[in-house]
Amino acid sequence: MLQINERGCYESMLDYMLSNMGLVIEKLIEHMQITLTAVFVAVIVGIPLGVIVSRNEKAGKVILGIANIFQTIPSLALFGFIIPLPIIGGIGYKPAVIVLFLYALLPIIKNTYIGIKSVDEAVVESAKGMGMTSKQILFMVTLPLSFPIIMGGIRVATVINIGTATIAALIGAGGLGDFIFRGISMSDTGIILAGAIPTTILALFVDFILGLVENRLSISAIGRMITNKKILKRAIIAAIVIVVGIGGIAYIQSFKVDKTITIGTKNYTESRLMGELLGAYIEDNTNLKTKVVELGGTLPAFKAVQSKDIDMYVEYTGTGYVTLLKKKGKVPSSQEVYETVKKEFNEKFGLSWLNPLGFNNTYTLAVKKEIAEKYNLKTFSDLVDYSSQFTLGATAEILERPDGFPGLKELYGFNFKDIKALDPGLRYNAIDGNQVQVIDAFSTDGKIQELELVILKDDKNYFPPYYAVPLVNNKTLEENTEIKPLLEKLENILDDEHMQKLNYRADVKKEDLASIAKDFLKSKNLIK
Repeated sequence: MLQINERGCYESMLDYMLSNMGLVIEKLIEHMQITLTAVFVAVIVGIPLGVIVSRNEKAGKVILGIANIFQTIPSLALFGFIIPLPIIGGIGYKPAVIVLFLYALLPIIKNTYIGIKSVDEAVVESAKGMGMTSKQILFMVTLPLSFPIIMGGIRVATVINIGTATIAALIGAGGLGDFIFRGISMSDTGIILAGAIPTTILALFVDFILGLVENRLSISAIGRMITNKKILKRAIIAAIVIVVGIGGIAYIQSFKVDKTITIGTKNYTESRLMGELLGAYIEDNTNLKTKVVELGGTLPAFKAVQSKDIDMYVEYTGTGYVTLLKKKGKVPSSQEVYETVKKEFNEKFGLSWLNPLGFNNTYTLAVKKEIAEKYNLKTFSDLVDYSSQFTLGATAEILERPDGFPGLKELYGFNFKDIKALDPGLRYNAIDGNQVQVIDAFSTDGKIQELELVILKDDKNYFPPYYAVPLVNNKTLEENTEIKPLLEKLENILDDEHMQKLNYRADVKKEDLASIAKDFLKSKNLIK
């Protein structure tokens, strides 16, 4: 792996945070809003469910079983699973809150149950002897005595959710996870820390505040709050106000998004650059506002533009042809691939492929220069005989996609010693540190130039053409008639060499993505 200078990382983090303080505060607020909303709703739902579990054994087993199922599903899988679901799905704030709510339920339900069951039976019997009803015993005895344990569950749920909320960045919900995933893909520890450290501080701070509530609020005070009708009424009103307020904020946010052109990106540098480029170009040449939202990969981006959670993103013709249309057999010419995706996406999905931007970011395999020279590797076929000696590092997406490694292995007969699934940015760290010897790469990646990697030739022409093209929802084009003719002017503005240079500025020189995009547009006289 790349050597990490600890002092340099913290200096890089501070520089980044100071120069992007407004953005850091915005992401921190987003993170708090998502997390605390989810926990607040989980408390309202979870405590009553915990009471039911403690009183009804059959219902309790069902409730705990369902809560356990949600808790055991990997968080990344749950975020991905919710995207295509109607009503509750999509991208952004709403599905993120729903997922985090589901994760927060189990500790709150369990601790409520444990707290109620831990109340001494003699105390309950004494209350019965005093003539108290079961309802009075619950609110005046059991819940007040259970409060410390219930608060422990709320604390656990909150801290877990603050950490898990970073993954919500992959479905466009924002928050501090945006920095973490961007830093990973750009191999920039400073940006990673700009997201990770505030997340940690937030978790510790909220846990400290909840700890004060748990330790300072006496059981008798809890009892008085629950039994005093005036206080209880005010608490209910406050809860309603909070719920309505949160709903109002979410509605206002969704309204703003509807009035804004939302541009999606995948989770790697080139896609982010294309998002910034389209955003700056549209804003400078129209009266429209734009918002760039990062998503996890091909499927989330495609589902989002299909449902109009985003208005557009830059997709690749080969991905559209093989992965999304699921075409099989011999891949036709690049023009035929483009014409096919253009026609079928419009008919099947209500999406328009506009004019290609010019560069072909095809997949390839890359090795270090010394390995290429030692084994005389020039083509994929040359690599086959030595593949059993090497470890392949590739993105999880390419390892699973039908146009990815499975078909490549079948065609060429690769037999790698080991295969590691890696984040797009970490592939280059891994090959630089010799933890893998072969990586999948995009032909326009800037890191190829920095590490002096040798790109091997796909001599059997396995990979289809991957020309970058704006993919736009038809409704967006109908609602904003100026967009299509404007974006069509971007035809062939970038070739492979220039795209690699832009990626190099971002990944290696660590320049700001928006600045890179605007510099390029100005150089082409496309913006002022």
